[in-house]
Amino acid sequence: MKLTTYIIAGAVGALFVMNDASAQDTTAQNLTYDQAIQLAIDNSISLQQQKNTMKYYETARKQSYASFLPEAGIRFDGQQVVGRQFDETTAQFTSEKVQSLSGGLSASLPLFNGLSRYYTAQQTKSGVQQQVFQIERAKQDAVYNASVQYLEVLVNQELLEVAKADLKQQQELLTSIQAFMDAGIRNIADLYNQEAETKRVELTVVEAQNNLNNSKATLFSTIQIDPFAKWHFEQPNIEMAELLTRNVDIEGFYNEAIANRPDYKQQKQTIDYNEKSVKIAKSNYYPSLSAGYYFGSRYSSLAPQVFEEQFRTINRVQVYQLSLYIPIFSNLRNSTLVQQNLQEYNNSQLELENLERTVFTQAQTAISDFRTAQQRVITTQSQLKAAEKAQEVEQERFRLGTGTLIDLNKASATLVTAKSNKIQAEYTLIFQETALKYYKGNL
Repeated sequence: MKLTTYIIAGAVGALFVMNDASAQDTTAQNLTYDQAIQLAIDNSISLQQQKNTMKYYETARKQSYASFLPEAGIRFDGQQVVGRQFDETTAQFTSEKVQSLSGGLSASLPLFNGLSRYYTAQQTKSGVQQQVFQIERAKQDAVYNASVQYLEVLVNQELLEVAKADLKQQQELLTSIQAFMDAGIRNIADLYNQEAETKRVELTVVEAQNNLNNSKATLFSTIQIDPFAKWHFEQPNIEMAELLTRNVDIEGFYNEAIANRPDYKQQKQTIDYNEKSVKIAKSNYYPSLSAGYYFGSRYSSLAPQVFEEQFRTINRVQVYQLSLYIPIFSNLRNSTLVQQNLQEYNNSQLELENLERTVFTQAQTAISDFRTAQQRVITTQSQLKAAEKAQEVEQERFRLGTGTLIDLNKASATLVTAKSNKIQAEYTLIFQETALKYYKGNL
């Protein structure tokens, strides 16, 4: 039994020594908080998709401005007609096979179309600005997710170190109890209890290591770096004392969020975009006026002249055109389109009102969570001091033989819990500080 115990304790101890050596390997690459954030921005799929969408909006905006320019093009039409037809050169009908060719340059320019082109240009401008805010929010989403995941790795690292330190202490205590039992000072029950406690702590270490591995895998996936490389994670520069004394005012926070949040600005641009859609639809009620010009020629095999003479001299024409269209009845298409766009405009206004309420709720929740996290840190700091003192007392009582192993293990477990709670409380406060920035729109 003694030999088995020593072999297990030695093997587990050697395993974690190897893990520590690996974690402190000088070949590991440093990954700072700022580097992780920048990688998240550079490699965010969502952000790249939003940037690609921006190219569409920019192209649409250029096209809306180009719509104020004339359209021009060159066109040629050729045909062969078999059967009875009218011969323009002899003013008689003929049944000959006739080949003809016509072609020329045409240009057209809408002079007035109910200001549709003007509103379209204004709408595409809103679309571009809307996408700018969408990109900014996508960037903040990437920063927020990477921040939380990086800090999750740090907290799991510290929790693993606490678990390893506890295991080392339990292994040392197991060795001491074995020696005491050999000397007849302790009974076999203490040895069995300590072996069980050591096994429990070993499992805690394995679970902590698994949590760390999972959090690393999540972060690596987000920032898209080599998961097989060795990485060393550095602590960000955060003043815990400053976080504990910070006071956040709900009214000021809300006003700043309304002024800064990209999603709120985007929604206001959406309203403007939809308002322009209504005006564009209403422009169909107005008359439209356009001008056109055509310069061309034609050739017919019925005419006695050769192709070059017909096409270059005889049949050359210039056409100047002015067209006015007055809509009278469009089978309710125009009114339906107006109502459809008006509905989208009204819905976008309702969405803005709902977003304002959402921003307030998020602000209130984030501030409450931040204040709770502040108090949790203060509480866990006091609990840790008490647990340290209690563990020292029980350790001394056990050494003197006046305390029991159960009491010592209970005090040690309470101390480990207090250490873990303090670590989690401090990182929760950092998480909540990051959430404040995110919901305020200045992350």
